[in-house]
Amino acid sequence: MTYAEQSVERFLSEVASSRVAPSAGAATALTGALAAALCEMVCIHTSDPTTRLAAAHEALAEERQRLLALVDEDGAAVDEVRTAFEASSDADNAQSALRTATEVPLRIAEAAGRVAEGAVVVAEEGTPNARIDAVVGASLARAAVSAAATIVRVNLDFFDDEAFVRDARNRLEAAEADAADAVAAVTGG
Repeated sequence: MTYAEQSVERFLSEVASSRVAPSAGAATALTGALAAALCEMVCIHTSDPTTRLAAAHEALAEERQRLLALVDEDGAAVDEVRTAFEASSDADNAQSALRTATEVPLRIAEAAGRVAEGAVVVAEEGTPNARIDAVVGASLARAAVSAAATIVRVNLDFFDDEAFVRDARNRLEAAEADAADAVAAVTGG
């Protein structure tokens, strides 16, 4: 059973358990998926949506599914890192596992950033009665970007591959800027 197929209570209990995974990245991906779902709800409750809103709805649904898949990918990556570091005799395997455990939250940050951008369209063109849901969706998406960025930055300290580190930092900065701009657009701040 995937994390996405579990009840909320079971997922939270597993996060709060002695297990290594699910952990921060999985929780972050789930937060991003929740942000997308809130924005999708506004789209659904908007009668006669514009073409732009319909496209945003479709994109948000795709990002929600992507983020749900990343919940499981992050859990697997964390388990892989744990196994690699417990074996500790194969440094290359440990670096490979850590790279995966860095790339997954990087993809979470990017997907959550796209959710925040979609929230702008939803807040502008969705039904005014549910605008607050788009605002909260944008805020949750930004929080997911920030949390994923924290995970990535901590992991980057373990890499000597300067090109990988530079690329990851650039991607994070872009996702963070997009999410910050989106929240400012929907909150007027």
